Amino acid sequence: MDTALAALSTEEIQAFVTNGFLVKRNILDPKLCAAARDRLWAGNTSSHLRRDDPKTWMNGIPETDRQSTPDGMNDRTGNYGWRLRELSGDEDMIDLLPRRVFPWFEQLLGEGEVVTPEVTSSAADPDPRGSRLRGWPVWGGKELRGVYCVLPQDRTDASPSLAASARAGAHIDPEPVQVVVSGYIDKVPKDGGGISLFPGSHRLLYEAEPSSADIACYSILHPPHPDSGAAAFELPRPPGLKDALADIEPFEFFGDEGDVVLWHGRMYHAATPNYSSPPQIRQMITYDAYKKSVYDRAYDGRYVKGPKPSPPPSVGKHYGLELGPAAPPPAPRVEGPGLWDDWSEAVRTAATSVSKA
Repeated sequence: MDTALAALSTEEIQAFVTNGFLVKRNILDPKLCAAARDRLWAGNTSSHLRRDDPKTWMNGIPETDRQSTPDGMNDRTGNYGWRLRELSGDEDMIDLLPRRVFPWFEQLLGEGEVVTPEVTSSAADPDPRGSRLRGWPVWGGKELRGVYCVLPQDRTDASPSLAASARAGAHIDPEPVQVVVSGYIDKVPKDGGGISLFPGSHRLLYEAEPSSADIACYSILHPPHPDSGAAAFELPRPPGLKDALADIEPFEFFGDEGDVVLWHGRMYHAATPNYSSPPQIRQMITYDAYKKSVYDRAYDGRYVKGPKPSPPPSVGKHYGLELGPAAPPPAPRVEGPGLWDDWSEAVRTAATSVSKA
């Protein structure tokens, strides 16, 4: 797909500011989506899941098959989830998503101000198990999070509604990321396990605690433990913050291969059950974008990769890995105290326009 993407319109940027997300259709290259699907199944180590047998996808991963590599690069520890992170530095995957939408990141965060993705594996120099990656958390700006899959299940009379499932699983990612982009590498039908987003919820944390706008300071970093390699971010949340979601109807992002959604890094979101019929696996690829100034303050001199990769917290807990002490916070940002003060001029202008409307 050689055609360059049209720039985001003023109205689209205003919609992003208002709702916290923006859906864009038919964005990703079909050939690279197919390559991503092939790469996903090339990484399949399950004794149960089979690409050509949808019966093996249904109703969860057997307990004996719920395993993860110790580094979290190939993770099937969830009942219905499979997260393949070892392809996160593949050149095809970098071309598929972050390089494709990079001009939009610059519109939102500033031209020349966004951390560029880095290739760690190519056809000429492959790294099929992702051993060169910094290790999870793949905290954006360098590699993708990976391909996140949700397996299908049967819907019963006792199955919760999408809204109930979304509210139960809703969370804010703790990493100090500004923009997330999630794209589908295969069709995801309605009720097919698509990501759910809560419109306007990107403002909730800021409205409850204005200091959270300085995301590099507000997210508490536990650097990689010298022995276990385990690292984590923690995000302080005022009591009762999630209660506001009771009055917000979640938006279910579903669509065709190549559709993407850009969303604010402080947005409440959730995976939802996959009731697709005929059964399909929800296959979503995700990348986190950082402004260089935020990335530098969050990581430089604070996150130092040790000899072992850093697994995701869920895998770290599975293996009983210990976290080290929190790092001292970086210096406060200089841009200003507002929610949008370190975003692009276009976003700041849109935010002013929206606030006056």
